[in-house]
Amino acid sequence: MSPSHRVPRALAVAVLPLFSACSSPPECTENRDCASRGPDIVCVEERCVQAAAPDAGTHDAGTEDAGVVDPEPPDAGTEEADGGTDAGAGDAGAPDSGTDGGSSAPEASLRITEINPDRQQDLIELVAVTGGTLTGIVLEELTNSGFRFTFPQGYMVETGDVVVLHLGGSCTDAPGNPGSCGQTEPFTLRAWDFSTPGSLSYSGKVFELFASNGSPVDGVPFVRASGEMPNNLAAAVQRLQADRVWDPTPCVHNPASQFARDRYCRNIAVDWSNLDPNSSVMRISGSEPLATPGAKTQWSGPLPSRWGTY
Repeated sequence: MSPSHRVPRALAVAVLPLFSACSSPPECTENRDCASRGPDIVCVEERCVQAAAPDAGTHDAGTEDAGVVDPEPPDAGTEEADGGTDAGAGDAGAPDSGTDGGSSAPEASLRITEINPDRQQDLIELVAVTGGTLTGIVLEELTNSGFRFTFPQGYMVETGDVVVLHLGGSCTDAPGNPGSCGQTEPFTLRAWDFSTPGSLSYSGKVFELFASNGSPVDGVPFVRASGEMPNNLAAAVQRLQADRVWDPTPCVHNPASQFARDRYCRNIAVDWSNLDPNSSVMRISGSEPLATPGAKTQWSGPLPSRWGTY
């Protein structure tokens, strides 16, 4: 064998320390082996090094950090969605605007249902076809009595409740207690009672009912079969027709006629002849007695009074 393939002993001894250095044990095999050197020291190729460059390039943008830090936007989205739900249902929704928002209660819708102007204390009855507040509702007589009544604040009625106006009466029921005026005639536990100044003469009368905003709601004209009526009665009936609360059939009114039937719109007005202190004329006839516009066919002739009940 040629001696040129042999390594001199001196050279081998010189190289040996280099091999020994290369074969030294690794500093780490995973990140936790470097934990004692600081929070930003990680294991890279078996050596503990500063983690700044790998953290910015790999870990923060990678799956691990995205899984821990990035869920905050979904959480914020979820909370915002919940907030939106709360705002829609509780804070900004219709139920809160109806209650917390302080919006006014709906207004009751009334109909004139019974009347007697021939007793010591004149009475007018109305019934609620829908419940609500009475505040600001107005009942007015349009011919010659000068009667006008506006319901005060604080009174709520339910559908079907009855209201009786006592012209010249002495008691008005307390809010929330329709029976506070008692049962002594003409008061009743079955109705809301309102006392107001005024009186009605037993001749011809035209009543109109207005909502609190002034819009017409109901009306009715009354005439007798004979005798003089107020001069403006026909004009008052025609006003009800113009307001679309009474039968639109043309009014027959011929002041020169010798026949009572041809005067004062008797062809379409309610005949309340023959009333006495113990009877009333009532809106209880026909298939829809409370429908509007009203008509004479909805009204009875004089019948025994039944105040407080409809």
